[in-house]
Amino acid sequence: MIGADGIHSLVRGLINPQAPAPQYAGLISFGAAGSDPGAASTRGRMPMVFGKHAFFGYQVFDDGTAGWFANLPADQPLSAAEARRTPSGEWLKRLTAAFAEDRTPATQLISRTNPADLLVVGAMESMPSVPTWHRGRMVLVGDSAHAPSSSSGQGASLAMESAVELARCLRDYPVAEDAFAAYEAMRRPRVERIAQEAVRKNNAKIAGPVGRVIMGAAIRVFARLSNPEKAAWMLHYKIDWDAPATGAAGPATVPRLVA
Repeated sequence: MIGADGIHSLVRGLINPQAPAPQYAGLISFGAAGSDPGAASTRGRMPMVFGKHAFFGYQVFDDGTAGWFANLPADQPLSAAEARRTPSGEWLKRLTAAFAEDRTPATQLISRTNPADLLVVGAMESMPSVPTWHRGRMVLVGDSAHAPSSSSGQGASLAMESAVELARCLRDYPVAEDAFAAYEAMRRPRVERIAQEAVRKNNAKIAGPVGRVIMGAAIRVFARLSNPEKAAWMLHYKIDWDAPATGAAGPATVPRLVA
């Protein structure tokens, strides 16, 4: 059984009844797309702003369409269903107020958003380290095993990577338990490193007005000094499908048929 059943996985509990539950990141997420942003093209870039009261990201395309998202700090988590009980128009008012003191296009983009187009995502969640990924012939893949918060920008990518790596291990190891152990050994260091990066980003988003000023200044400094190659480990991950899978169970030695 392959548990690809998301951050609220049932299979995770079957494998380990003491498995941790998702953790609230302290943020409620929203987003929208529109065709009348009233702002200039960002020329292929997506500015992200640590505002005084909330976090905002946006992109205006050359054809006049735009998209934006916002992370609003909140003491109590709200599921998507709970958050949607509040009318979209009311959320837009709250978001406008949250960004009113910032010198960004946020209030302009939000004010031009049709309430019907507002995507109310609800609480931003992430998974703490899951100690047990597999038991017997059951295994976890994707968000059920590793769900960094959306601040990572890597959740879907990690899930697809893990699916391919699990397939390689099942292809090359004759015993399922060995395949699962190899798969976990290959994937755990990478996914947990990315999850920690996301935690740091979330902490910055709820740091308060003074913390956001410091964080914004630090980001500008690091952006000027940064070396793109340092991010290659995250963004340029490559899988050699034809290579034998290796992991905790050692190299796979099973001969493979070639069509």
